Amino acid sequence: MVQDDWWPRTGGGPVHVKELAIALAENHDCTVDIYTRALAKDGERHTDTEQYASGDVTVYRVSPCTEYWNPVGRISSMLTPIPKLVRGDYDVIHGHTFLPAVPTRLSGALSGSSTVFTVHGTALTSGVGRDESALAGVKRRIEKQFVLGFDYDSVISVNHEHVDLLETGHEDVRAIPNGVDLDRFDVDADRTQDVLFLGRLAPKKRVTDLIDAFARVEDEFPDSTLRIVGTGPKREELEAQVQELGISDRVSFEGRVPDEAIPEYYATAGAFVLPSVWEGHPLTLLEAWAASAPVIASSVEGIEEFVDHGKTGYLVPAKSPGELADALRTTLENPEVARKWGENARQLVEDEYSWEGVAERTYSLYQDLA
Repeated sequence: MVQDDWWPRTGGGPVHVKELAIALAENHDCTVDIYTRALAKDGERHTDTEQYASGDVTVYRVSPCTEYWNPVGRISSMLTPIPKLVRGDYDVIHGHTFLPAVPTRLSGALSGSSTVFTVHGTALTSGVGRDESALAGVKRRIEKQFVLGFDYDSVISVNHEHVDLLETGHEDVRAIPNGVDLDRFDVDADRTQDVLFLGRLAPKKRVTDLIDAFARVEDEFPDSTLRIVGTGPKREELEAQVQELGISDRVSFEGRVPDEAIPEYYATAGAFVLPSVWEGHPLTLLEAWAASAPVIASSVEGIEEFVDHGKTGYLVPAKSPGELADALRTTLENPEVARKWGENARQLVEDEYSWEGVAERTYSLYQDLA
């Protein structure tokens, strides 16, 4: 497998690749090598090889070792895995996310291995708020080539909404969602009235709408704190917004927290809120559900197909702080109703979103390509 980012940079992509690889090894006797970037962060260099599943899963970090956004590191990551992939004599080369499209396609062509590419979300569908940079148009054209222009033997979408788009460029497209480690989120803790956001502080997440909404209801729920967990380019702007609204004593920016601490955040939250303008299939949604947390989320692609409004969560229009505030009121004023959403959601992930089930469907795809 080929994955662009890895720990200490966290996100849905690394979790998906690691958990899928372990499930393939443990349930289907696969040997999985993962090629990712060597990364430098906070003065530390992350270059070591890692192993999981009794050595059947090996993670190789390919040099050069740079900061994640370093252009040399990003560009070189599209080329440096290729010799290793070609020499590895792999049955399947499976790329994930964005830049790994290049080594996946070229290595498959040079080695004759079957190629699979998983699209974890794409900015190619219509909508706003996806990219605020000056290079948005250029990046969109590059992404279109990587996602639709390259010829893979099979393409996986983590949601159903992108299947039609992907079928315009590929013959074999399958929807296989993310999974979640159910045991990890079995935490016995008391729920509070705290509101939780956990994720990257990036434009598409629209945490600014959540802060606005919380400011509208915070005086109604004096025991509630808005807990914002994660890092990203919007943090300073969000902190300034909190200061301007005069709610600094009610909002906690907690930065990046240890992985082992995350389950308790979900287990104690009165509401987990995902106000994004788009998603692929957010792992945070599944994690919140696995912890039986009441979920409030935007009714946008990558979310609304998974959330049953009023049964497994509460959906609101994106970029609507007023309606988001109403959703917070409904959730925090009716804890028994919200608790039922969480129970229903926990049952849903047990039935449909285990990593074992995701691995079973992925392995079946691999067998079809043999």
